[in-house]
Amino acid sequence: MKRVKAIGLGCVILSVQLLFFLVSGINAQDPVVQTPNRTSGNSADQAFTQSPVSVYVNVRELNGLALEHSANVVLSCPLSGLRLSGPVRDISPVQFTHVPVGDCNVEVTSDGFKRALERITVNDSVVPRTQYVFVYLRPATEVGSSTARPLVTASLLEEMDKASEALRKGKLSDAQKHLEKALQSSPNNPDVLYLNGLLQLQRQNLPAAEEQFRRAVSIYPTHERSLLALGEVQVKLQESESATHTMETLLQQDSTSWRAHLVAAAAYAQLKNYSKAAKHAERAMSLGGANSGAAQLLLGQILAAEGNREGARKALQDLVANKPNDPIAGSARQALAGLDKTSAAPEPSRVGAEMLPAFSVTSMRVWAPPDVDAAPPSVSADVACSDTDVIQQAGLAANRQFQNLERFVATEHIEHEEIAPDGQSARLRTRDFNYMVFVEQDKKDKQLYLDEKRDGGTGVDEFPTSLATVGLVGLGIDLFQPGFAKALTFKCEGLGQWRGKAAWVVHFTQKPGERSFLRLWQTKIRTVEVPLKGRVWISTNSFDVLHVETDLRDPMKELELARDHISIDYGPVEFKKSKTELWLPWTAEIFLDLHSHHYHHRHTLSNYALFDVATENRISAPKNVPVDDDDKTPTQPNKKPE
Repeated sequence: MKRVKAIGLGCVILSVQLLFFLVSGINAQDPVVQTPNRTSGNSADQAFTQSPVSVYVNVRELNGLALEHSANVVLSCPLSGLRLSGPVRDISPVQFTHVPVGDCNVEVTSDGFKRALERITVNDSVVPRTQYVFVYLRPATEVGSSTARPLVTASLLEEMDKASEALRKGKLSDAQKHLEKALQSSPNNPDVLYLNGLLQLQRQNLPAAEEQFRRAVSIYPTHERSLLALGEVQVKLQESESATHTMETLLQQDSTSWRAHLVAAAAYAQLKNYSKAAKHAERAMSLGGANSGAAQLLLGQILAAEGNREGARKALQDLVANKPNDPIAGSARQALAGLDKTSAAPEPSRVGAEMLPAFSVTSMRVWAPPDVDAAPPSVSADVACSDTDVIQQAGLAANRQFQNLERFVATEHIEHEEIAPDGQSARLRTRDFNYMVFVEQDKKDKQLYLDEKRDGGTGVDEFPTSLATVGLVGLGIDLFQPGFAKALTFKCEGLGQWRGKAAWVVHFTQKPGERSFLRLWQTKIRTVEVPLKGRVWISTNSFDVLHVETDLRDPMKELELARDHISIDYGPVEFKKSKTELWLPWTAEIFLDLHSHHYHHRHTLSNYALFDVATENRISAPKNVPVDDDDKTPTQPNKKPE
C-alpha cells in the first residue's frame, strides 16, 4: 500500500454569543416576565444601564417537544450578582429582562426530570437585544453514562479476537474457552460481555443472551452493539415494551442506525402501535440502502396488520419489483399471496418478530455509519434559525477562546482497526502519541490557524499501516474562519440536539470549483485537496461545537479513496489554574475505504496541558464520553503529563 497521510485543518471550541432568530410557535402564549429589582450601587444595576438584554428560556423534553409539565428556571450571573427565577408554564418561555452582558448560568428543575444546568454568555451585539436559550430535560429514571471506556490489554484483545473468530466459524466450544479466559481477566468489560451474549444467542439461549447484553449496558450505557442486540432479543422474547425503551435509548445517541429503527418498528408493531411502527420502518428503509428490503417487508406487514391492505400490497409489490433477486423478495411474495387468499390481517403479536432472525447480530454488520446526506437528523419544526448568524457567532466564539493562546498539548490514544469483508474486526493495533497544537492568529484579518503535530511531526512513520491523520482539533474551528468558510455553502437545518444538549444543526458542502483546504491527503510525492460535505452541531446556548461529521463530497478516484467519514465529539475541559475552560475534542472516529480496504480509527485525547502567552497551565484530563448534567467538568482516570 502507498504511504499516505490525511491532514485535516480546522478546530473545536466555541463560547456563546447572542443570536437573534425567528421563533414561530414559541410565543403562542405570553411569556412569564421576570424583571430584577434595582438597588442603588449594585454592580448589576450599572450593567442594566449599559446593555440590558432580554433572555427567553424555553424548556423541552429530550425528544425536542415542549415540556408538558411545569418547571422552575433560575438565571444567575456571578460577576454581576444577579439572580432571577421564574416558572415555565405550558409552552410559554420565561423571559428575564435587563440581564447584564457576561457569563451566566441557567438552572432548570421539574418533577420527574433531572436537574439541568446550562452555561450561557449574554451578548448585546445583535439588535434587538434578545437571546433565546433552549434547555432539554432528561428523565429522572435515565441511567447515567459511564465515566470512561474500558481499558483493553493486549492479552485480553487476543482472547477476544480468537473468540470472535470461533463464533464466526460456529466453533462454540472454542469460543467459550476464550471467553472464559477473557472474563477472568476482565469480568466487567462490556465488549467481552457482548461476545458472551453472542455465544448464548448462537446456542438459542435467549434469556442468557439477554442477561449478558443487559450487564454490558449496565456497565457502559452507550455500548451501541449491546443495546442493539438487547433490543433484538427482547423482540424475540416478546418483551415489546422493554424493547421500545432500549431502542429509543440507542436512537438518542445514533439516530441513523437502520437496524435500530427496524427493531423499534418490530417492537412497536407487537404493541399494536402501528403509527410509530410504520414511521420507524420507513426510516429504516431510507437508511438501509442495500439492506432496505427487510424494512420494506416489515412495513408491508405493519400496514396489513392495521387494516391498510392496499398500502401493504403496494409496499410488497414494490419490494418484489425493485429487488427481485433479494432473498427477502421470497418472503414478500408469500405475504402477497396471503393477502390475496384471505381477508384476515396478520396476527399482530407476530408482526416483526419473524423478521429478525435473518438479521441477527451475528450476521454481517455495517462497517461504517451512513453518509451524512443519507438521513438528515430530526429537528424541531417550530424553530427557525439564520445560517449567517449561527456561523458568525460560532466564529466569534472560537476566536475569543483561542486569541490569547500559543499552544497546548495532549496525550492521544489511537486504535487502528482493519475491517474484514464481513464487517468484523480483522486486526486491531494501538499506539499513544504526544499531540501538540500551535495556535496562530493573522494580525490583519484576525483569522485563526492551528498547526497540529504528533510526536513533533505528522506521526506517519509510527502510525499503524503508515496511515496518519491530523487536524482533529482544528476542524471544528476552521469551518467558521472566513478563509475556509468562503468555499463552503452552509444551511442551518433547525433546532436539534446532541446527547441531550440543544443544538443548531448546520449542514455544509464545499462549493464546486473552489478549494477549502479543510481536508488534505498527502502521499510521498504530492498533496491532494479533498472536497468535503458534512454537518456540525453547535450549542444554541454557548455556540460551542458539540459534534462534527464529514464525508467526501465526491469519491477521490485518483487516491482510490471511496469513503472518508470523520466523526468528532467535543466537550468542556477545565483549566484549573486559570479557572477557565476550552471546548476540545474528546474522541474522534474515522472510517476509510482506501484501495478497496476498510479501516476504522478511534482517537481519544486526554491529559491536556495548556500553554498561554504568559504561563503554563495544567488541566484535568477529559472524559471521552459526555458528562452528567450535574457536573460539566470531565475527568478521566489517566495520569497527568509529567
